[in-house]
Amino acid sequence: MAPSPHPHWLLRSRLKMRQILLLATLGDLGNLRRAAAQLGMTQPAATKLLHELESAMGVSLFERSRRGMTPTLYGDAMIRHARGLLADLDAARDELDALAAGAAGTLTVGTMTSTSSELVPRAVAALLERHPGVRVSLVEGVHDMLMAALARGELDLVLGRVMGGAAMDDLDLELLYEDEFLVVCGSRHPLLKAREIRLADLTDQRWILPHASAPLRQRLDILFMEQAGARPRHAVESVSLLTNLALLQESATLAVMPADIVRQFSGSGLVRALPVSLPGLFGPVALITRAERRRSPVVEAFIDDLRRLAARSDRRLPQTTGRRRAR
Repeated sequence: MAPSPHPHWLLRSRLKMRQILLLATLGDLGNLRRAAAQLGMTQPAATKLLHELESAMGVSLFERSRRGMTPTLYGDAMIRHARGLLADLDAARDELDALAAGAAGTLTVGTMTSTSSELVPRAVAALLERHPGVRVSLVEGVHDMLMAALARGELDLVLGRVMGGAAMDDLDLELLYEDEFLVVCGSRHPLLKAREIRLADLTDQRWILPHASAPLRQRLDILFMEQAGARPRHAVESVSLLTNLALLQESATLAVMPADIVRQFSGSGLVRALPVSLPGLFGPVALITRAERRRSPVVEAFIDDLRRLAARSDRRLPQTTGRRRAR
């Protein structure tokens, strides 16, 4: 079918919530019979709903085959919007529940381990000081998981490192600062006695490093090859902050950590920074939101706190600041 645009009022009047649910479920399962069963309807009823929706839209949303149903270009777009709509409705329900319970709104923030140690707790504390009734939920995870949750509308925003990729489509980025990375060890490591250390001196040391596919690991490997001619030979791959801190205490191990984390844990003696130069190893940290989504006053207030605290800190500002669309 060729695209046939309809007036907005007509399209809205013909869309049904069960069609929205069917779209999202079909996107997950790729099978009409299983999607219908999950939604508690018969397959003929689901087929009728889908045909009515395609007729209203004027386009084919799925290609049918013996293996199941594959979304067309239009189908992919509608599934994405259906998921976003359902997520917005869930968020509206959560906010109404929070208001009914006496809260003054809700905020759901996604963070990575390396970006949640200082800025997010301070911004949350500042927000709650002014708006004590706000219900705050913090979700920590890896980059791809957080970007997918944000795209589905499950998060209001993410404070994370800029890594690009297809998962960043239809998201807005605002660079806040660049955090440098430091080589660290535990409080009893023999290298603490050294005044100056080169990367070439560290290839035979035991390391805790991100997984080989991680952008930081790849950049670090390149830096080692440039300066030492070899990569670290002995490495435990881990991105668990608590596990890594324990390993640093239990063994003569080295790791690379953002300066944010080093500042937080060096005072208690859990980590110590070594005098190792890592030229060019900076990590841009950005405020990431869904493009063109209306923000609640609570979300806007929290974003203002993030900007203010990032500007007041001694973090390194990115060379290019401001907002841009991730495409």
